[in-house]
Amino acid sequence: HGDYLSKRILGGPVEQANAGMTTLMVRNIPVMYTKQLLIKEWECNDCVFDFLHLPRSSVGQTNLSFAFINFVSEAHAVAFKERWQKKRMARFTARKALNISYADVQGLRANILQVTKRPRGCEVMPQNPPYIIINGKQMDSDEALAILCR
Repeated sequence: HGDYLSKRILGGPVEQANAGMTTLMVRNIPVMYTKQLLIKEWECNDCVFDFLHLPRSSVGQTNLSFAFINFVSEAHAVAFKERWQKKRMARFTARKALNISYADVQGLRANILQVTKRPRGCEVMPQNPPYIIINGKQMDSDEALAILCR
């Protein structure tokens, strides 16, 4: 897994990806937001992320008002936190501003395994798969794990 640090993500060199704190938990997201709306709103030049998971309610109509987002470097995570902490989202009203903290699970590979609940790599992908992008290509968890576990 160590050679992953030397691979390229999103078309640019990885600056010690997965070294340090790269995964954030974002709370107080308005429940009507979708993954696609978050990606559109959070895309910015200094906020390069490779993983976004927005858990949804059991019936799937709304999100659970929090998300996990992993960045390609700790510097990108810090920049995102500085930009969005205590801010409000552009769409849909929310009672509370965003509250951003470091997640318990850190790194792209660990987050994919956590979300897909595959400690042994054998369970089925959830109905609400995370957004994953490696080397500029969006992919599912199986493709991503194949690259990350080389």
